Amino acid sequence: MGKFTGKLLVSDMDATLLNSRHMVSERNREAIEYFISEGGRFTVATGRMVPAVRAYFAQMSINAPALLHNGAKIYDFEKDEALFEKFIEEPRKNAIRRVHDELPEIGLEVYADERVYIYRECSETDRFKTRSYDVTYSLPDEIWHRPWIKALLIGDRELLDKYEPIYRRDYDSGYCVRSGSMYLDVVANGVSKGKALTELAGRLGIDRENIYAVGDNMNDVDMLMAAGNSFAVENAEEAVKTAADRIVPSCENSAVAYIIENLIS
Repeated sequence: MGKFTGKLLVSDMDATLLNSRHMVSERNREAIEYFISEGGRFTVATGRMVPAVRAYFAQMSINAPALLHNGAKIYDFEKDEALFEKFIEEPRKNAIRRVHDELPEIGLEVYADERVYIYRECSETDRFKTRSYDVTYSLPDEIWHRPWIKALLIGDRELLDKYEPIYRRDYDSGYCVRSGSMYLDVVANGVSKGKALTELAGRLGIDRENIYAVGDNMNDVDMLMAAGNSFAVENAEEAVKTAADRIVPSCENSAVAYIIENLIS
């Protein structure tokens, strides 16, 4: 029995585990390895897809299935298989088509078969040029007939603040959530990081009081509420700080290491 046996620690990635250079600090890496060596289970909960998480395995270790696409997929990297996934409802795809036709300012991406399809390019699309993900700079007709795990509406904060309520009111009443100032994630109804966390903990046989979760943005709120012990990084949105039990150092100051070193016993 190790010090952390029976504990599950789940961290958001961007602006939580990762710093502003999109790196896992050495202190975070060492703390996670120590946590695992003492019997703890560590994983991530993120809007990212499978290859976008796997790309960080040289910088971090995980030893529990990951919660991907904001809870739409639970993925076991050890077995290389999805334990759970739920796709966007077919009628809701038409909302994305309408946004494309009627809101030309909005960037659009579709995620299917762990590949990114750029439905409309924007300045943020350039982020893929330095990454080795499978990206198609179009949306072929056949993709409309494939299951979508996620769609992404993209714009700067001011633009999304303007269009998010319009999208929710006039285009799609289904589930969507901000995962950052520039991203509105559209996923299937009935999924979230929080529900995926509860499902994962049940599979692992870990009680709520032994679940620790940390995040920074609105897509993390229900995950924090599902955990028995919740933390918001100092750089988090104010609503996330309100939902958390405690505030921890920012992503620039190795928040995950701080939690392991000081707050899990």
